[in-house]
Amino acid sequence: MSTHNENKTAIVSGSSIGIGSHIAESLINDGYNVVMTYFKNKNKAEKLEKKLKKIGNVKLYKLDVSKFSNVNSLVKNSLKNFPSIDLLINNAGIHIDRNVSSMDEISWNKVIETNLGGTFNFCKSVLPQMRKQQYGRIINIGSVVALTGSKGASNYSASKAGIIGFTKSFAKEVAPFGITVNTIMPGFFDEGMFYHLDSKTRKSIIKQIPSKRLGQSHEIADLIKTIIPSSYLTGQSFILDGGYSI
Repeated sequence: MSTHNENKTAIVSGSSIGIGSHIAESLINDGYNVVMTYFKNKNKAEKLEKKLKKIGNVKLYKLDVSKFSNVNSLVKNSLKNFPSIDLLINNAGIHIDRNVSSMDEISWNKVIETNLGGTFNFCKSVLPQMRKQQYGRIINIGSVVALTGSKGASNYSASKAGIIGFTKSFAKEVAPFGITVNTIMPGFFDEGMFYHLDSKTRKSIIKQIPSKRLGQSHEIADLIKTIIPSSYLTGQSFILDGGYSI
């Protein structure tokens, strides 16, 4: 375990399953205190919490990231347990796929409020502490579909495209305080969300990826580790998609 990050604290939203769970595990192995959040997957979240507690300090919270007051309370609770908030990974996200012709207002709003709204809620909530520290690293998890679009996922694509614009604007606001804000835009990864697609679609997608394979979660964790050290790298979007969007 790295002692360099001892007493540094990371918040990883939506970390009970998939990419988020791998990020949380990678950070705890690197010596961070980790604050995890989940919304639905209580059993998986608690199982992961138990596993990670054997390695380091973990706090797990159930959280609806679309509610600002809930996110703000979580950040305050986190500061009662740990002295700082050094890293925020905005990973929580949902998708409710439908063509625009059959999409209702609720499905549109829910995805935008969770994916884009949740990112805003967390960034705003951690800002006072990060400004006080004169240090912070914020990494928002977007998606390559922000660039390519995805049939039947206009709400999801729009929410992830919004994160790119938000990241650039917010990065300009907070750069004077030693805070960097970047986006990682994953393509198709060997995780749950990909397997919600039918097998014909899955095969067709893999054919379109120049690397001819799905991404592995550790590759996102590795990219995060590359971004963190630099205080001069901000407002950027890192596309990690095996060439899918080229």
